[in-house]
Amino acid sequence: MKKPPSAAELSRQLGVTGKTAWLLRRKITHAMRRGEHELLLRGVVELDESLVGGCARGSGKRGRTSPRKTLVAVSAEHTPQGGFGRAHLRVIENVSARTLASAARAQIQPGSTVKTDGWQAYRALSRAGYLHEPHVQATPQAAGELLPWAHIVISNFKRWQLDVFHGVSAAHLQSYLDEFCYRLNRREARLDLFRRILNRCILYTPPTTYSELIAT
Repeated sequence: MKKPPSAAELSRQLGVTGKTAWLLRRKITHAMRRGEHELLLRGVVELDESLVGGCARGSGKRGRTSPRKTLVAVSAEHTPQGGFGRAHLRVIENVSARTLASAARAQIQPGSTVKTDGWQAYRALSRAGYLHEPHVQATPQAAGELLPWAHIVISNFKRWQLDVFHGVSAAHLQSYLDEFCYRLNRREARLDLFRRILNRCILYTPPTTYSELIAT
């Protein structure tokens, strides 16, 4: 996946202010948002959650309870051959049964088989219309083996955002998740990517103001 330019790089290349470059870039990534029920994952899908962000010094907390980090639901689709299909990433408030079931409905087609770890809140997936396959991991390190594609997707996102943007704020994290997934899910159509995003910007995305963008 080709690295996108940061706002700072756009500012340098276009000869505009940093604020103008940020606004231009943000309007484009705003158009990359996935619409409701657009491109729902289906078949066999891995669902996991991960923490994105900096560490809190001296907190002594890790995993799902770590402060100063943002929780992200990670969905990764299998191809019929067992390879990687598409992925969605979504900011979530917590890892309750209601929140995880809601995240699944926003990303995964009902009736799909959803593979998760043994976290008890995932039991709600069966009631939400999915075929739930929980897998209890012996150690935290085993997560990458039980849910390999979900692990690869979120690891690649973390590496991508650090490499290109040197970190992102929690307030705008969803926008970066959307951009990453838009590019990832269209990796086989790179030559057509410019036309696709141009169409989304002009035909399918209403005008958006600066104040609206900084609020999301």
